[in-house]
Amino acid sequence: MSRLIYVMGASGVGKDSLLRELRQRRPDLLVAHRYITRASGSGENCVELSAAEFAWRRKQGLFCLAWCAHGLNYGVGIEIESWLTAGHTVVLNGSRRALALARARFGESLVPLLVVADAEVLRRRLLARGRETPAEIEARLARGGDEETLGDIPRLDNGGELAQSIEALEAFVEASPATASPP
Repeated sequence: MSRLIYVMGASGVGKDSLLRELRQRRPDLLVAHRYITRASGSGENCVELSAAEFAWRRKQGLFCLAWCAHGLNYGVGIEIESWLTAGHTVVLNGSRRALALARARFGESLVPLLVVADAEVLRRRLLARGRETPAEIEARLARGGDEETLGDIPRLDNGGELAQSIEALEAFVEASPATASPP
């Protein structure tokens, strides 16, 4: 029974923290890494690639998903398709921008989840992370997310204690429907 738990949310909402903890607690779940054209952050499950490396891998068909956000390229390796074909549950730090592509590629195997937190929590986390200036953070928060366009996608509030959020994430994974056949 394969399924792709596609975790999305605004920058700073805590997706990496959730997935890092899930990976430690649940070795039976495959938490996929991403390829990104910037240096990896602390605790982030990704592989840094130069823009040229990324372009070459994309041209070779080594990504099953690829998107651009905030001037960076993000990709997900084709290995997750093998994992799904073998019947595994895969958890991915996806993107709202790439949701339509993911739905088209993975069909009924895709189980989306939107991680949310209020603006003040996001502000504190983004400031602590230190990747952006305070002005860039305020501009990001002013743009807001596009959560309202995501309709009835389940939401997980990660604005409080990580322990509570990880329990909610585990419960979501356990309750999520599995597809009867691989994608």
